Amino acid sequence: MELREQVYVTAIARHGSLKQAAAELHISPPTLSIFLNRLEERMGVPLFDRVGKRLVPTCAGELYVRSAREMLAIQNKFR
Repeated sequence: MELREQVYVTAIARHGSLKQAAAELHISPPTLSIFLNRLEERMGVPLFDRVGKRLVPTCAGELYVRSAREMLAIQNKFR
């Protein structure tokens, strides 16, 4: 089971920063930015508000992050 999307979004939410989340994930900030832009386009809703350099989850983003954390917890139990 591959939950990369959920790992990326929860890291962004945890750090509130693409740079810090990318460092944790061992990817470049531009790669993470492209991932987030594509995900938001695909979902048709912004998941994070850009407040200066900080990323703050929107209402939809909060729901997504909560579900993503649940999915990751289930994956950990499964393992």
